[in-house]
Amino acid sequence: MSYVLLRVLIGVIAVLLPFVLILVNWAVGHGFQPSMSGYYYTAMRDTFVGSLCAIGVFLVSYDGYDLADRVVTDAAGLCTICIAFFPTTPGYQPTARQALIGDLHLTFACAAFVLLSLMAFRFAKRQPTPPGLTWWRRVKYAFGFTGLGDSRAPRWERFAYRVSGALILACVIVIYPLSAVKYSLLVLETIMLVAFGLSWFVKGRKILSGG
Repeated sequence: MSYVLLRVLIGVIAVLLPFVLILVNWAVGHGFQPSMSGYYYTAMRDTFVGSLCAIGVFLVSYDGYDLADRVVTDAAGLCTICIAFFPTTPGYQPTARQALIGDLHLTFACAAFVLLSLMAFRFAKRQPTPPGLTWWRRVKYAFGFTGLGDSRAPRWERFAYRVSGALILACVIVIYPLSAVKYSLLVLETIMLVAFGLSWFVKGRKILSGG
């Protein structure tokens, strides 16, 4: 039960993290940062790093339905931990070393969000891929697009997972085009984390309720 409950808690952490960072930092008089990663250089650093590490460790320890699930969650967890320990480039005269670390941070962040999107799509199937499928059906199955009767998840739950995955992927795609808009990255990161958190919250809630 503690392992199942942890799934819900990870969803709650992901949903609350951006709002806690933004509101608490604003309340103590430090204003808003251009991105969530920017809160690393504020009084909210420990909250930012600790929350990402908690999510990352859980993803690495998560035992998926098949090898593909385990690879995706392990890679996403490692990328999430690396986001915490390779901080974004500071906004004030960064050194060459800080700029390089910032580039690594951006790479890990993009990889993590793409993997989280894939993870949300895969939640829709909730069982291992059966043998004997054509390669195209295996690809569709891997992304949660199973045939009628092939998924134990109800329709509303599959819809929630796919909306979460699509939102994350759409935000990743528009990050660069919108990069010149002030606070756009902060808003997009918030949307992606909330979408990720809700998909895990739905998954954990269904298990707790016996669904």
